[in-house]
Amino acid sequence: MTQHEAMNSITIALRKVLKRDNIDITPETDLAEKKVLDSLDRIVFLMELSELTGKEFPEEIDLVKTGILKVHNLVDFLTGAKSISDFAAIKP
Repeated sequence: MTQHEAMNSITIALRKVLKRDNIDITPETDLAEKKVLDSLDRIVFLMELSELTGKEFPEEIDLVKTGILKVHNLVDFLTGAKSISDFAAIKP
């Protein structure tokens, strides 16, 4: 998957979860910090993104603490530039 395809997948998933077409994100956008997604929306978003891309997000990971909700980190994960373990230790 290219960076462009990853950004497109993220945008599609956000549009579906938020039920709106006007989604303005950049690689620097933090979906948690900017309150683009609330806690329930985060789960639904990652499920939708998994369905679109085939990438799995472990349930035991703290999404906010790991920084995976920063768009550039999502892109790195989706493109294979980084693995999920590169972001933070998974809780025991």
